[in-house]
Amino acid sequence: GRLVAGVAHELNNPISFVLGNVHALGRYGDRLRTYLGAIHAGAAPAALAELRRRLRIDHLLADLPSLMEGTLEGAQRTADIVNGLKRFSAKDRGEIAPVDLNGVIERAIHWVQKGTAPAFTVHWQPGPPCHVMGNAGQLLQVLMNLVQNAYDAAATRVQDGSGGATPTLWIDGHCDGALARLTFRDNGPGIADEHLSRLFDPFFTTKPVGKGTGLGLSISYGIVEQHGGRLLAGNHAEGGAEFVLELPRCADPAPATAA
Repeated sequence: GRLVAGVAHELNNPISFVLGNVHALGRYGDRLRTYLGAIHAGAAPAALAELRRRLRIDHLLADLPSLMEGTLEGAQRTADIVNGLKRFSAKDRGEIAPVDLNGVIERAIHWVQKGTAPAFTVHWQPGPPCHVMGNAGQLLQVLMNLVQNAYDAAATRVQDGSGGATPTLWIDGHCDGALARLTFRDNGPGIADEHLSRLFDPFFTTKPVGKGTGLGLSISYGIVEQHGGRLLAGNHAEGGAEFVLELPRCADPAPATAA
C-alpha cells in the first residue's frame, strides 16, 4: 500500500498538469465552436469583431501552442516515471547524457506553478549554461520535488495564519570548477531540529495525513547519490528551510555545426 501511495505521489504533478491543460483546451474548444458558428451563420463583420473580442480568440490562439506543448510534456513525464519504475526493477539507471541544469530548473518551476501552486513566487535568474552528466528525467524529478516541497512548506504559514506572505522560493546557482551547486530557500517555518536527521528517510513526512507519503525526498536523495552528488538540508539564517544540491559538472557540449 505504501509503494502504491509513493507511485501516486510521484505521478500527481504531471497528471495534475495534464488535466489542467485539458480542461483549458476544452473551454477553448467551446469558444472556437461559438465563433466558427457565427462565421458560418454569416454574421456581420462588426458583430464578428465584437464576438472575437469577447471570446478572447486572439489570446486563445496565442496560448494554444503552449498548452499543447505542456500537455505532451506532462504525458511524457508520466511515461518517464513508469519507465523509471521499470528501470528500478532492473537496476538500470537509464540514458546518461550532458544535462543543462538551467533548462531543468525552468521546467520544474513551470510544472509546479502550473500544476499545483499557481500562487507561488519563485526568484530564479538563469546563469551561463551549466552541464552535469546525468539523466534529465531523474534530475527533473529531484528539482520538482524540491520546488514542490518549498511551496508546501511556505504555504503552511498562510494556511495556519502564522504569516500572510505569499509563498516564495529563492533559487541560487553556482557553477564553479568541477561542481554545480544549487541552493533552494523558502519562506516557510523552517525544519524542526528533531526532524533534520530524518528528512531523507523513506516514508518520513511532516505533512498532514493524505498530503504526503515521505517518499519524495528519499527518492531524490537516492537519485542525487547515483549521480555522484549530495543533497543537504538545513535552516537559513534569515528563516525558512534551505536545501543544497551539489552535482559534479561535465564539459559543456560543443555547439552543433551546420552541415
